[in-house]
Amino acid sequence: MWYRKQEIIKMDKQIERAGDDNKNNIGVLYGIGVGPGDPELMTLKAINTIKACDIIAIPAVSKEECYAYSIVQSFCAAAARLGISLGEMMDEIHIIPASYDVRDTVGYGGTCVYMKSGKKLAELIEVLRTGDAIRKKKMTVYGVTNCGMESEHVYMGLDELTEAKGYLTIVIVKYS
Repeated sequence: MWYRKQEIIKMDKQIERAGDDNKNNIGVLYGIGVGPGDPELMTLKAINTIKACDIIAIPAVSKEECYAYSIVQSFCAAAARLGISLGEMMDEIHIIPASYDVRDTVGYGGTCVYMKSGKKLAELIEVLRTGDAIRKKKMTVYGVTNCGMESEHVYMGLDELTEAKGYLTIVIVKYS
């Protein structure tokens, strides 16, 4: 259940007035930040706490207007949107923030998930193209921009990925 900020303030005042008679009816308020905006940097404890809550209050008039709520989309959601698994059995899965030097990932195997790739997308595509020749492994490339949002767009392959625009672009590369 979602409440506006004004409704939360009103409920808080009602709880205050209730006093000691309703101590057993008072819940617990958890303050959870979404970190620097990358949902992959949220802790599992934060995610599990959110899932366990009956009421979630956000600092906006509605969840549709709350940027913090809209970015809590993960690489798992992107993989689900693409209809792919991130890994099987003993496959390696590498989560790579945009701040990393993508050239350092050329030797990685398994699945590489490049988060917030928008600003470095051209460099990433170039590294994937040149690294593929060095690696001599089959590579399948997927991308999702703004996963779960109205402006979501899905890309299949490096050629389509060159059309991607947007800071919140997740690139998933599977090697076999």
